[in-house]
Amino acid sequence: MAKFPTEVERSVVVRVPVTRAYEYLSDVARSAGCIPSIARCERVGDDTWRFTSKERSVGPLTMSVRYTARYEGNGKDRILFRSVGAEGDSADVDGTFSLHALGEDTTRIELRQMIAPETPVPRLLQGMIRSFVEREAAGEIEQFLDGVRRALEGAG
Repeated sequence: MAKFPTEVERSVVVRVPVTRAYEYLSDVARSAGCIPSIARCERVGDDTWRFTSKERSVGPLTMSVRYTARYEGNGKDRILFRSVGAEGDSADVDGTFSLHALGEDTTRIELRQMIAPETPVPRLLQGMIRSFVEREAAGEIEQFLDGVRRALEGAG
């Protein structure tokens, strides 16, 4: 199966202190609720979580992304996550949350994520699917960050 690595970087400004944003994002099960396509997020080990997306279809192609990632934070302003390659996974992921204080009660959350889902498509259709994967990944990150902003600011 073909994998389409797609890297997306986006940021959002939230009206909360860095410590509160860090606490929220490091609670993986809680913050995963902001992922628009999430079907399940389950703890499978120390600092390790399995994510399963809702099934999505584009034309004749139907897929559900599943990956298992280990999270590692520095306790203040950076959280890293990376695939551990568990059995049954259909995507690789690698990313970083970076938090920057813009004032006492304002934080910029930057998210850089690479996701590489497996897609069972013939070589002739890979160009079309690649652009779909890129658009979906960017939209997903933007919606996730907006959900994080709403959750942290009490509007969601």
